[in-house]
Amino acid sequence: MFRRLADRVNDAVSNAASSLSNNNSNNNINNNNNDDARVSELSAMGFREAEARHALRVVNGDMTRATEWLLSNGSPVGTGTGTGTGTAGNPITISETGTTTTTTTTTTTHEDSELQHAIQASLMTENNHQQQRRRQQSQSAASKNAGRAAVSRTTSTNNNNNNITAKLKQNLSNTHPKVQMPKRLSQHDQEDIIMRCANRVAPYSLTVDTLLRSLRTIQADPSNRKYHAVDTTTAMFRRSLNAPGVLDFLKALNFHPNYNNHKTLTLAHFDAAAFYLGISALEQIQQSSPEYAKDKALRLFQKELASALATNTAEELSARTKFLSKLPSEPTKGSGGSQITVEYGIILNNNNNDNDTDTNNTPQSKITRGFDHDDTLGDVVNWLGGQASVIPDKLETGEWRLVDRNRRQDNDNDTGNGNGNGNDDYNYNYQRLDLAELKDRTLQYIGCWPSGRLAIVPKVI
Repeated sequence: MFRRLADRVNDAVSNAASSLSNNNSNNNINNNNNDDARVSELSAMGFREAEARHALRVVNGDMTRATEWLLSNGSPVGTGTGTGTGTAGNPITISETGTTTTTTTTTTTHEDSELQHAIQASLMTENNHQQQRRRQQSQSAASKNAGRAAVSRTTSTNNNNNNITAKLKQNLSNTHPKVQMPKRLSQHDQEDIIMRCANRVAPYSLTVDTLLRSLRTIQADPSNRKYHAVDTTTAMFRRSLNAPGVLDFLKALNFHPNYNNHKTLTLAHFDAAAFYLGISALEQIQQSSPEYAKDKALRLFQKELASALATNTAEELSARTKFLSKLPSEPTKGSGGSQITVEYGIILNNNNNDNDTDTNNTPQSKITRGFDHDDTLGDVVNWLGGQASVIPDKLETGEWRLVDRNRRQDNDNDTGNGNGNGNDDYNYNYQRLDLAELKDRTLQYIGCWPSGRLAIVPKVI
């Protein structure tokens, strides 16, 4: 009975599947190849062909849903062979004795369960592999995109910088068509470097004199090697040659850093033409440079003033006392007096003071005393005579001058210098106080009260 029931069920299912297939053949003729591929793939998973086709029809050809349907609903379609043996996916089997039995035994159920779990595990493993590959591809793509972005930013920055530079050059050429960027000093020829460096050291008279004396010594005896080395760490070099342009000037004359000691410059070879040019440039500075002349005058003035202030002979002390006796009494604090400051010279650069002298006395940089508003400029001169009797004499003869440090003077408005050339370099660009005219004028009248800052400066030779 069970055999006949199984046969009828199988025949009915087969006939229904065949009928459905015939009815839909015209509509699905273009999808046969795709269905066959899906059926083959499901068959490779362990399902029979009829079961696969049925599942695909149920879910309208969706492979994922067909697989899930087969795993969830078992194998509803059987293809009994009638040979007395059952198939794994068929719930009905025929015994060898001709009697039908239900194949819901523990062994069959266990095998079906293991098959389903194996298929699920296979699908999960495949999904995991696919997800891992997608993550790796995503990470790889992200890394590549990040790298491309970094390169793009760097390239963009470089391009922006280049564009900015190009725009600046273009704007400069448009707004200042005749302006050209100067060359570096190293790009000039040897003669040009020597002339440029010589002009650069012109305001440092002590440096110019020291260089000129040294070059003449080497020129007179070029084979004497004791003159071929310059130690830049010595006190003499720091005092007299530590000025801008000196090292470049020496390098242009073929003095180069020593291999073992970079602080020492050694003459690589004597170039007579270069030495002649260097000496000629320095001599020209001594003769015609206003900067050199002012600095040289201040150097000589400091030496002479230091000597005068250090003199303590009886005659000098008597002369100083005579000048001080002419001074009015100094106003007390709170009585309305004001401080007047007089500076000994002015500072143009750090090489003003030539310490290579016979005296070790350094003059005071400035002195201060209180004066009333009705005190005169002559009273200030007498006060200076009390410091050194030579000062009033030098001021009256014009060899030294008294200038107002609180008032700058343009070169075109030089008044009272007596030279008639309109060159204010003689007064170091400060307003000169002419003693012949202002000696009897009050400090308030000449603008030096209540705040007066004067300076004694030498006449520029």
